[in-house]
Amino acid sequence: MTEKDSLEEDKQAPQEEQEKAESQVEEQVSETEPDEESDFLTQWKERHQAYLASQKEATSEKVEEKPEAQAPAPHSQSTKKEKGEKTKAKGLDRLEPSSEKPESGRAATRLPLPRRALLLASPVIAAALMGILLAVYFISPLSKEKKIEVVGNQRLDRETVLAYSKISEKDYALTTLLQTKNIEANIKNSSNIVKSDKITFQFPNRFTIHVEEFTEVGYLKEKESYRLVLSSGNISETAITSEALPERYTLIDMADTDLVKQLALQLAPIDAALLSNIKSIELTPSKVTADLLTMSMYDEHTLLIPLSEIDTKLPYYSNIAKRLSVPSVVDMEVGAFSYAK
Repeated sequence: MTEKDSLEEDKQAPQEEQEKAESQVEEQVSETEPDEESDFLTQWKERHQAYLASQKEATSEKVEEKPEAQAPAPHSQSTKKEKGEKTKAKGLDRLEPSSEKPESGRAATRLPLPRRALLLASPVIAAALMGILLAVYFISPLSKEKKIEVVGNQRLDRETVLAYSKISEKDYALTTLLQTKNIEANIKNSSNIVKSDKITFQFPNRFTIHVEEFTEVGYLKEKESYRLVLSSGNISETAITSEALPERYTLIDMADTDLVKQLALQLAPIDAALLSNIKSIELTPSKVTADLLTMSMYDEHTLLIPLSEIDTKLPYYSNIAKRLSVPSVVDMEVGAFSYAK
C-alpha cells in the first residue's frame, strides 16, 4: 500500500466514523421523538446539525494539515474511535432533556382546570345538582306528605279552612307551593268571615295557613236563630241557635239589613273593650233623629246616640260613665248629658 492510499484512508476513516456517529445519534433521536415534535426538539436538532457540520469541517482541516509523507501514528486509530465515542456520548447526553419534555407536556394536560373555566361552568353544575335533588325529592314520600297547620282562626275550625282551600291529599307538596295564590283566594272567597289569609312554606313539606278574621260586631236575631254581624258589614251565611251563642255578646235588633251594615262599619274602628260593653242595640227613631239608636250597656247604663255619629261620639262614653255613680241615661242625640234612670 502506498503512502497516498494510506492518507486517503486516513481521510475517509474520520468521515466514516463521523457519519456512523451521526446515524447512531439520529436513531437515538428518532427513538425518543414523540408523535408530534415540540419546538424545543426542533431547535435542538438544528443546533446539533450545525455542531456536527462544524466538527466535520474541523476534522477535514486537521487531516489536510498533516504532511503527506508522515505515516499515521499507531494510536491514531484508537484516538479517532475515542472521539467518535465521545461524540456519541455527547449526543446521548443532549437527548436526555428532550426525552423528558414529552413527559412534562403530558403532565401539563393533567393540571387542574383554570378558575375562569370553573366559574363559567358553575351554573351548569348548579343546575345539574338541583335537578338531582329534585328527582330524589319527588321519588321520596316527602313529596306527597303535607303537614298543614291553621293559625289565627277563631270562628272557622281547621277542617272548614282546609275545605275552603281545596287542597287535595293527592297533590304534591311542590304543586301546593306553586298554587299558594290560588289557594289563598279560595279561602278568602269561600267565607265572608275571612279578612285575609296567607300561606307560608317550610321545607320539606310543612305549610302554615295564617287566617285573619273580621271582628265581631254582634248577632242579628232572625226568628229563633242568630247570624253573626262582622266589622266588614257582612252577615254570616250560617245561622246558629241560642245555645251556640257566646256567654257575652251584642244583640242587634234591627230589621233593615242596610242599616245593620252601616252600623257594623261605624262600630268597626271602636275599641274592642268598649264594644264588648254593649249588651244590645235597637233602632228607636225620634222626631229629631230618624236613625237614633238605644244601646243597653253591661254596666247598667243606657246610651242614646245617632247611628251616623257613632264613630265620633261613642269614644267619649267611657269618660262619662266613670263619673256616674248610679245607673243613668247618657244622651248624645244633641250634645252630651246624662241623668239618672
